[in-house]
Amino acid sequence: MFCAHLKATGPKTPEGKAASASNLAGHPTPEEARITRFNAMKHGASAKTAMYFPARPDKYPHCKTCDVDRDYCAQQVACLKRSDLMLRCLVAIESGDPTALQDLHAINQANFMAIMQDMMQALIADGVTLRNPVHDFDKEGGFHIGRYVDPDTGEWNIVEDIKAHPLLKPMMDMISRNNLSLADLNMTPKIQVDQGIQQGQLQQEEDEKESALEYRNKMEKQVSDLKTMIGRSQLRASQDPVLIEHRQEDGEEKPKDIEAEVLDDTTP
Repeated sequence: MFCAHLKATGPKTPEGKAASASNLAGHPTPEEARITRFNAMKHGASAKTAMYFPARPDKYPHCKTCDVDRDYCAQQVACLKRSDLMLRCLVAIESGDPTALQDLHAINQANFMAIMQDMMQALIADGVTLRNPVHDFDKEGGFHIGRYVDPDTGEWNIVEDIKAHPLLKPMMDMISRNNLSLADLNMTPKIQVDQGIQQGQLQQEEDEKESALEYRNKMEKQVSDLKTMIGRSQLRASQDPVLIEHRQEDGEEKPKDIEAEVLDDTTP
């Protein structure tokens, strides 16, 4: 879609130009306005944002890999690549669709990671501190390096100005603002310990739940076994001939069928 906007040339003949002018004479319809309002972004003639990037062949960093002809680029008012970028951003923002810039965000993130890697390699190679000799100029314009005599050895030593590497702070700012620190990645020792403690607590709670469930099942089984033992004891007592004879002499009624009750109680 964007390539079509860039390559569109419009009418070239006088008849075509007159027809185009007559079609847009007066006030355009809302649909025509929606389509034609991006036309100026192709060349930047009346788009203030695109004018910030005038066509300057081989003057931008991306010109080395640009596929636009240099002679054709020099004839344009604004850089075609920058105009394309402006158009895409304008369409994405006005339509409320951030996914239209998803590929650009991925490219920018890759470029950012590459820059950060270069900064880190430079820091590793140069060191985090830079040492420069302290120097000064006398009234005659002579150059002098600051030196002092070591009282113990008697040797001359150069006075050095020690400063932090200028890339150190920008790199730390980039890491912090893009949430790439160890804390953001949950990789610090404290976070690892906290996660281990939390996992241990969760595991302990699970073990306690399992232990409580096992204890409950064990107690229910013991109560059931005890009830069965009591029923069997009552059954044996009811079948004792001495006890039966004693009850008959006292005129007591025949005891209930305890055996049936015991079977009912032990039946799952």
